[in-house]
Amino acid sequence: MKLSLVKYCWLLFICLWVSTAYAQDKRVNNTTQLWSEIDLFGRISKKWKWQCDVQYSWQSQYEQTDFMHYDEQSNIRTWVHYYPIPTIKLSAFVGWWYNDPIPEVGAREYPEIREALQAQFYKIWGLNTISNRFRTELREVKDRSDVFEPVLRYRYMFKYLRLLHHKTYDKNSIYGIFSNEFFLNGESKVTGYKPFDQNRMFVGIGYNITDDIGVETGYFNQFQHHTHDINFDSNHIWQVTLIVDNITKL
Repeated sequence: MKLSLVKYCWLLFICLWVSTAYAQDKRVNNTTQLWSEIDLFGRISKKWKWQCDVQYSWQSQYEQTDFMHYDEQSNIRTWVHYYPIPTIKLSAFVGWWYNDPIPEVGAREYPEIREALQAQFYKIWGLNTISNRFRTELREVKDRSDVFEPVLRYRYMFKYLRLLHHKTYDKNSIYGIFSNEFFLNGESKVTGYKPFDQNRMFVGIGYNITDDIGVETGYFNQFQHHTHDINFDSNHIWQVTLIVDNITKL
C-alpha cells in the first residue's frame, strides 16, 4: 500500500508540474469564487442507486477578493450508479449547464448539455479510503453561431479520505479530504485546440450530521486554460457541499 501511495503522489506531482510548466511565460489571472452544491442520493436496488445534484457558483473580477460579485455558473445533473462489487462504481449522467456572461473576465453566455460515462475504483484500509475516477464526457456547447457543437473531454481524479473522528462514516464522524483531477480537452472549434483543459485540487473536511446527511467544505484551486488565447485562470474557490443519502431506501 505504501508503494501505491508513492505512485499516486508521483502521478499528482507530474500533473501539477506539467500544468505549471505549460503556463510559464503566459499570463495567469486570479479570481476568488464560491461554489455551492447539493447532492441527493437514493437506493433503487441492492446494486443500483440514483443521484441528483444541483450546483451554483459565483466569482470575483480578476485580482479581486469579492467572490460573490458575479453569478458565474449553474447546473443540474441526474445520475445512475451501478455497483458490481462494493469497491467498484460504474456511473452515467446527463446534465444541463448555464454559464453567465461576465465581460470583465472575457466569459460569454452559453448553455451546455453534457453526458458522461464514469468508472470509480476504491481501496479501503483502516481509516483510509483511496479512489481513482475515470470519466469521459460528451459536451454539447452552444457556440457563437447558436449551434451546439459536440466535443469530448477526458478526466482523471485521485481522491483520498481519512477518518479523523470515529471509525466509520456514521453520525458525528469527521473526515479529511484531498483530491486532484486532471482534464484533457478533446479539442474543437468551440473549446479550442489545446490538449490541456484544467487541473482541480481540493483540500477540505467533511462532517456527518446524521448517518445520511453530511456537509463538506474546503479550498478548491481550479487552474484552467483559456479557450481561445494563451492565458490561464487560477481560481481560488471556497466550496460547500450538502449531501443527503438514502432518500429512497430498500
